Amino acid sequence: MIKTRYTKGRVRLKEGEYLRKNGTFEYRWTENRVRRSVYARTLDELRDKENAVLNGTAIVSNNIKSDKVPVERLCEDTNVNVDTTVNSYFEIWKNVKSGIRQTTFDTYLKLYNRYIGPNIGTISLKELSYSKVVMFYKSLIENRGLGISIVSNINIVLSMILNVAVKDGVLQTNPCTGAIKELNRKYSSTVKEVKALTGAEQAAFEEYLSRPGTYHYLCPLFTVMLYTGIRVGELCALRWEDVDFEKNVIHINHTLVYDGTSSSEMTLNPPKTKTSERCIPMNAKVREALIEEKKHQESCGIRCKVRVSGYKDFVFLDGNGDLYHLKKLNHKLDRISIAIDKEIKSKGSVNGLTGFPHVHNHMLRHTFATRMREAGADIKATADIMGHHEVGITLNTYTDASEKFKMKEISLLETGGGNLAG
Repeated sequence: MIKTRYTKGRVRLKEGEYLRKNGTFEYRWTENRVRRSVYARTLDELRDKENAVLNGTAIVSNNIKSDKVPVERLCEDTNVNVDTTVNSYFEIWKNVKSGIRQTTFDTYLKLYNRYIGPNIGTISLKELSYSKVVMFYKSLIENRGLGISIVSNINIVLSMILNVAVKDGVLQTNPCTGAIKELNRKYSSTVKEVKALTGAEQAAFEEYLSRPGTYHYLCPLFTVMLYTGIRVGELCALRWEDVDFEKNVIHINHTLVYDGTSSSEMTLNPPKTKTSERCIPMNAKVREALIEEKKHQESCGIRCKVRVSGYKDFVFLDGNGDLYHLKKLNHKLDRISIAIDKEIKSKGSVNGLTGFPHVHNHMLRHTFATRMREAGADIKATADIMGHHEVGITLNTYTDASEKFKMKEISLLETGGGNLAG
């Protein structure tokens, strides 16, 4: 039986792994429409057996138990029909879903439990029309203040659940189809576009951190972010063995997952996508920042106190030897932004700036992509460095052309346009 999704030592269990009441571990999977389980005294032993199952090398013995319940019985036992509620089909979807990363699945669960379940979970499928879905989304935008991007994610979850009902023959069509397209016409302005720092803003940010002061110790960390385009989860997961000073590259092998709540646990997961597992070249600025970070930790006696998913010796640590995470770094950036803004306003203006924007982690990634574009870097190389599988993502999402850069680009018509008359 499922007691918890964590071990007593607060190690997060993977999908299919369970801690039993007697302290042993169980891994469940489905084979030929039959549910099976394998047991072990320790988690390490269980994962050895789990890998054998996944690799097809497991030997079926008395230690592998069959539930003897075909998968199709799951739906038969619930007596699904048009009177079945959204909540009931949500439970069915959780059993039949596949190909979803655990972190993504956790996000889907939060969206359902926060928005879908409390509002339309008790509605029967026959009552859930296209117009009701649209009105539900409009209510989230107008009454709850959600942006269209978050509502689009909610629509993804609800649509996946109702697609199961369509495939079961309970619904003829999915009432979510076209709902977001309808809302985009009216609410596209609610999308909060992430902006890159301008050249002057980046210079002010770097100059402030370079000075001795409250936040100077964070200069190496944010320098690495600004000059590699690394995702914040990848940065927090970096270990010293990932940094190759001889070849001047950083190996991206993991991403840190942590939602910043006291009940959650840090885990290391594979990078976001296959292309996210990559090598990032170090320029002189990044190399110097990492060396500075190492010297700072040595001089202050900072040692890594944590072990996450079996890994230790992480690169970026706070003064207590603990890891940073997204929320912690966003809080630091919030304080830094306020300090820079206050300083600029006290002087009237600095290098044409009369104020400073509120900076968050993702802005630094956008800033890297924009500076690369302005420098004339190859877009495919930039996409590879950032871990994008398509250059279109880099171009359309991550680059903001400055007015100066646009003027430079359009001037190419004058200097290289040639003789139009032939």
